[in-house]
Amino acid sequence: MLKIYGHALYKTIVLFKSNIQKNVGLVTLTIMLASGCGTKEEVSKTRQSTPSAEFVGSSTCAECHDQETEHWNGSHHQLAMQEANADTVLGDFNDATYDHFGIKSRFFKKGNTFVVNTEGPDGQNTDYPVSYVFGVYPLQQYLVEFPKGHMQVLHLCWDSRSKEEGGQRWYHLYPNEKIDHKDVLHWTGVHFNWNYMCADCHSTHLQKNYNTETLSYNTTWSEISVGCEACHGPGSEHVTWAKSAGTNTNGLSEKAMGLLTQLKDSQPVTWTLDPKTGQPVRSHPKESDAQINACARCHSHRRLVTGTFAHGQDFLDTHKPALIEDRLYHHDGQIDEEVYVYGSYVQSKMYHHGVRCNDCHNPHSLKLHAPGNALCLRCHDATKYHTPSHHHHEMGSTGAQCVECHMPEKYYMVVDARRDHSLRIPRPDLSEKLGTPNACNMCHQDKSVSWAATAFKEWYPEEVKKPHYGEILAAANRNEAGADEQLYKLAYDREAPPIIRATVMSILQQRPSQDAMQILMDGLKDKEPIIREAAIAGFGRVQPQQRLEFLAPMLSDPIRSIRTEAVRVLASVPAGLFEPDQRKAFLAAEKDFITQQEAVFDRAGGHMGLGIYYADQGDLAKSEASYRKAFSVEPQHIESRLNLAEMMYQQGRQSDALTLIGAAVRVQPNNALTHEAMGRYYVRQQQYDKGLKSIGTAVALAPGRPDLQYFYGVGLNQIGKFQQGLPHLKKAHELAPQHVEYLVGLTTICRDNRQWVEAKTYARKLVDLQPDNPNFKQLLGEVSRQN
Repeated sequence: MLKIYGHALYKTIVLFKSNIQKNVGLVTLTIMLASGCGTKEEVSKTRQSTPSAEFVGSSTCAECHDQETEHWNGSHHQLAMQEANADTVLGDFNDATYDHFGIKSRFFKKGNTFVVNTEGPDGQNTDYPVSYVFGVYPLQQYLVEFPKGHMQVLHLCWDSRSKEEGGQRWYHLYPNEKIDHKDVLHWTGVHFNWNYMCADCHSTHLQKNYNTETLSYNTTWSEISVGCEACHGPGSEHVTWAKSAGTNTNGLSEKAMGLLTQLKDSQPVTWTLDPKTGQPVRSHPKESDAQINACARCHSHRRLVTGTFAHGQDFLDTHKPALIEDRLYHHDGQIDEEVYVYGSYVQSKMYHHGVRCNDCHNPHSLKLHAPGNALCLRCHDATKYHTPSHHHHEMGSTGAQCVECHMPEKYYMVVDARRDHSLRIPRPDLSEKLGTPNACNMCHQDKSVSWAATAFKEWYPEEVKKPHYGEILAAANRNEAGADEQLYKLAYDREAPPIIRATVMSILQQRPSQDAMQILMDGLKDKEPIIREAAIAGFGRVQPQQRLEFLAPMLSDPIRSIRTEAVRVLASVPAGLFEPDQRKAFLAAEKDFITQQEAVFDRAGGHMGLGIYYADQGDLAKSEASYRKAFSVEPQHIESRLNLAEMMYQQGRQSDALTLIGAAVRVQPNNALTHEAMGRYYVRQQQYDKGLKSIGTAVALAPGRPDLQYFYGVGLNQIGKFQQGLPHLKKAHELAPQHVEYLVGLTTICRDNRQWVEAKTYARKLVDLQPDNPNFKQLLGEVSRQN
């Protein structure tokens, strides 16, 4: 058997999210688990949660709300999706051509039909009629109808900016890489499927209507674009109320006016300057987050909790927003991947002081209320902020613009510049510590980060003294010495944004200490739903009886995402441990959990979620059926294949497991996970040469994964190839220098191979990381004596 050095040679592969490394960009929402919708021929008026409320269309709203309609007409919401015709298509279809890494495409017209000849799912060029257009500026995308109700979004976009801005051209969403028909990100695949990825946020009252048996859609909408009722909810009761002169409320409160949700406070809001602080103050406290929730439904990186959206619900009752994860955000919370505003905005001080979307944006035209700095100076003191003594730049220059410092922009989808809504103070000093971007160097690209940090410290000496949660999160993610103590303090910091404290809860899930468990227990009682939800997963490692004791109350939480997460974590607790009331609550919440998975049954993730759940429940037949449905829906989904393979291995069905892993390798031969799984299979079978060959392939495909580097190095050493394995062990340490386990492995492996100098070097690093650890001191003494 292989001897283990600080790290298990095998780990169970249970993956809840697709491991897509490329930035999938759509003008729509590329969301973890989104939902979709419809065709104009099949308009649906399905009733919402209030039985009598129906969708009546923006034209009905326009009969009374003429000013709002005037603002909405021509807006990006009103033009979010349109039928393709001579009035709506902006791209050059006059026999234009585009060559992308040898894949040739042509844009032309057949009569009144706009056509793209490009590579199809079989690798052959085919003529594809364009049915709909998406968006207008700064780019426009094009939709193609496929069999079984599927609609796909082309990679090829029209840059609708002016020529002076570099526009009026065709371009590819992946300008620097070839995406052919074999790639998981090909435009004909699931990641560019309109019904799932885009539709829910580009039209009104979407009903995706996916059939899991036929793998087909019958998607419908009530309005092709983002209309009034997309935000305000179905309007039929409001119309009734208006026609009855405001006397017929049909059971709703009088102030509701027949609407399911109120997006503004009951009295007008004004902002004035506090004479003591010089800061803007709201005229009265914010009454609710209804408006933020309405916008967050689409303007967030999130996954669905329910397939049928009902207006007026808490955001976490219908969606689960992403936390401040490294794959999406920088350590300090700045945007990295496309996260759609919400996650950055709720970090801001402005949000916590009651500023809402409509304080800056006209909610109907989407335009800003004023241009440039005039927008900010509607609330902020011009004598304090609109002056070189504050911004240290020449008046009128780029550096004197508020947004350039406090809302730096980043380009997505190649040409779409989007601003970071965390409205933060630029901190080049944090760039020195964390490697994060900063607004200063985004403009002064010819200068070093240290130059910017020095200037910032001279201008704002008090700001650099303030600790930032980004430093704590980064230290915790890097497993730095003393990081956990700071993390514990941040968990209780009521001044920190709830989404940050929720992120702390997610990190503490992996911490086995008593302090971490106490914080998670306290998190279950927090008033903020996002914190309660994030704390639940940490109890997955607790013994079943204790887990039930802690989480049973969460099964009756008023927020659906909390109930469903509790069901997921309690799934493996034996039914016999539940008290009758607990079991009743579990079975009620279980319905919510299953509905959550069904909401995304057109993707593998929903079926895999059920597969994991049924396996935890001990129903292996249902689990296997769910896993198989997952890769039936999405053939290239390797996680479902690998999870099923592991379940089969545990059942003693090794040959079936090997067959599934082999299929995973075939469908994604360039994915490190598939080769890693193959390698681990053979290692478990003690076929070490075969296993390490596959692990070597995985390392070559994912050289930035320290766990793989370490695994490979340990394995090579165990079969007598220390010299070949040492570089991989060192690489693992280089990639994760604060990771104690890798250092322990390096030290002991070098010791066992009598490499005393190197063993002492790594032992010294261990002691430096944990100076109070007696085992590390003993190890250092041992190798030092030999040296």
